[in-house]
Amino acid sequence: MTASRITNIWNKVHHNPSRPVSRVVVESTSPFQFDAKESPSGITFIAQGARANMYCETIEVYDGLIEWIRVEEQPQGVIFEIKTNHPSPWQISSEPGIPYRTVINFVRDHLFNLFSSKIFVIDAGHGGNDPGGRGPVDLLEKNVTMAMVTALQDLLKPLKSQIYLTRTGDYPLSQWMRCNLALKMNADVFISFHTYHSTDASVQGTAVKYNPRAPGCNRLAQFTLEEIVRKIKRHSRGVGPDQQLRYLGLIPGLTVEPVAISNWVEEGLLRNPTLYKKIAQGIFNGLLRFWGEKKGEK
Repeated sequence: MTASRITNIWNKVHHNPSRPVSRVVVESTSPFQFDAKESPSGITFIAQGARANMYCETIEVYDGLIEWIRVEEQPQGVIFEIKTNHPSPWQISSEPGIPYRTVINFVRDHLFNLFSSKIFVIDAGHGGNDPGGRGPVDLLEKNVTMAMVTALQDLLKPLKSQIYLTRTGDYPLSQWMRCNLALKMNADVFISFHTYHSTDASVQGTAVKYNPRAPGCNRLAQFTLEEIVRKIKRHSRGVGPDQQLRYLGLIPGLTVEPVAISNWVEEGLLRNPTLYKKIAQGIFNGLLRFWGEKKGEK
């Protein structure tokens, strides 16, 4: 009997109407017997007797629940070690066809429970007669910050977070008006999107600034920076205080500069919609680390 061949593995967050899941899909040429067991860091899934027709490696995921998937071929079959950052119920199902798919669903309830109670005020920097920075070709900062806001909003909506936008169109706002919305809504966090701009086109990378009046906000900025860099693979320009966020009082606030629009390479990256989704996921992961740490301190 010909051994089943593992041809691909991929993952996606699947938003069921009431219960979003992190889905890991193993594609193969035919069905196989499997064994799955929990480990302290996730689960180990063994495709018994199967062979790998794919490169065996560690796949970075970082979707807020699954950290990574490690694929190894051993004499007993192909082994998938799935690392999660939080214990999660899981179940396995199959989808016959070509390719044959074995689906492992991890419930994201703890993320739903955490984020559904949060109030976000999200700010697209600049607007109207204040275009912000201009890329070496033609992109304007005021437009790409709006795309960043949309990506983060799309990520948070399925988790039933309360989301308020400082602007929904192309018009200017004062810094006070932006921060005042967060005060009015008693926000848990204020996130303002910008890009860096420099006369030196060689400058590139990610920076995150924070409200110096909010306790622990520098740590939130550090977590967020690390997670964005991990997702988009750009150079870190570090964290620092943003005095314009002092209007927020004690509300945690971030100014996020994922890339430098004045850099040729990074302006090019801003033309790819995938970049905006990765930036949003990085911010999400940074918040998850920060709120998880605060919860652990209680």
